[in-house]
Amino acid sequence: MIKRKLTEVGSALYRSLVFPFQRIIIELKTKSILKQGSYINKGTVIAGRNYIGKKTVLSNVYVGYGSMVSDGGDLSNTRIGKYSSIGPEAITVLGRHPVDERVALHPAFYSEKKDMGYTYLTEGRRGDFEEQIYIDSKKGIQIDIGNDVWIGRGVMLIEGVTIGDGAVIGTGSVVTKDIEPYGVYAGVPAKKLRDRFDEDTKKKLLELKWWDWDESVIKSRIDDFRDVRRILR
Repeated sequence: MIKRKLTEVGSALYRSLVFPFQRIIIELKTKSILKQGSYINKGTVIAGRNYIGKKTVLSNVYVGYGSMVSDGGDLSNTRIGKYSSIGPEAITVLGRHPVDERVALHPAFYSEKKDMGYTYLTEGRRGDFEEQIYIDSKKGIQIDIGNDVWIGRGVMLIEGVTIGDGAVIGTGSVVTKDIEPYGVYAGVPAKKLRDRFDEDTKKKLLELKWWDWDESVIKSRIDDFRDVRRILR
């Protein structure tokens, strides 16, 4: 208990006293904008030219070049591609509870982690329920967001999902399954409404991977981005 309290106090002091100065250094190094009240932990990587909104918290998140996370976001164990736009108050939901034939659903009955301070499992016994789903267990990635993705306000991303390049997710959606590239999704749970482009165009865009272009190339072709036919010609 004492160790936990000391850790909590140390974390709070770092966040309130040290990180405001660290934020300035990160902004200068990466040419990014981290708004007031935003916080990224030491496991988070900012690739460059990123925007992190007010009171947004990122824990163990890789933010690809040019991507933004708007105000009030709370993302953990997530990989974000390049030039993706995540709206305000988007959150990740990590961890599962069993809903099988067990009599009790409280973590003390199936988990050895003592997240609530105790467990009823005998010492040394491992729980028999997989509480976390990982896409990349070595890197601790539980949610994978592609490139050029647009996610609306208040979207909830459930662990284990992969969001394809160029996808759109409507405001307030709950994403429980993988999202196809260049698909438009909305709802609770999120369901596919339509495709942004036909199959041939989607294939060509995925092969083009314009998000990997140098900024000088993007600038020289900025007018072509207004029409998919021009960008693919």
